[in-house]
Amino acid sequence: MLLGVRPLVFLARLLFFFALTFVVWEPIAPFYTKVLAALTQVAISATELVGAAPTRLATTVIGRGDAIFYVHKVFPGYQPPGIPSDWVQANIVLLVPLMLATPAPDWRTRFLRLGIALAAAMTLQVLGLVIAIKATWSNGLGPFSLTHYGTVQRKFYAFGDAFFQSFDTQLFPVAIWAGVHFRQLVAWVQGALPQPARPAGETRAEARRRMRAEK
Repeated sequence: MLLGVRPLVFLARLLFFFALTFVVWEPIAPFYTKVLAALTQVAISATELVGAAPTRLATTVIGRGDAIFYVHKVFPGYQPPGIPSDWVQANIVLLVPLMLATPAPDWRTRFLRLGIALAAAMTLQVLGLVIAIKATWSNGLGPFSLTHYGTVQRKFYAFGDAFFQSFDTQLFPVAIWAGVHFRQLVAWVQGALPQPARPAGETRAEARRRMRAEK
């Protein structure tokens, strides 16, 4: 279903929902940080089920109000800088307004799409946290890193950490929003393009078959 988008109305809705999300998210953020830490603990433990004994189930993830911290069982006294929770969650503050400001047939559909978008965002957040922790273990523990992580692993985790830090707060929210509304965006683009006239009496299905045959 193609819904008309009025740019000024969309911008006004986006700014309104952005301000509302910014205010509402502040008291929710500490609880969400603990949820992310718990999910990250499960995810990173799944990656440490096999391997050498020093790397097996080696990571403990702790979520606090302002950051997510992690420690390695072989280096219990080494405390890497925590990952700021506001950095991890910044994409939510942009994603929610985008989803709520976009036209939908009804509010039920709008919130369903929002739920799908939030699930995708949480998955990417957990993945980014796992890679950030792995980047520390594979590159920041001196001889231990060189012994238990290969060159390819160290480069992969370093690149992945840099990628998530670069794009998590800007690209990912827009990509998720576009993915959820993919059909609607394609329909809008097609509707905005001039459509070739079709012979009288020709149905849309017949027109599509004719156009495929002409390509």
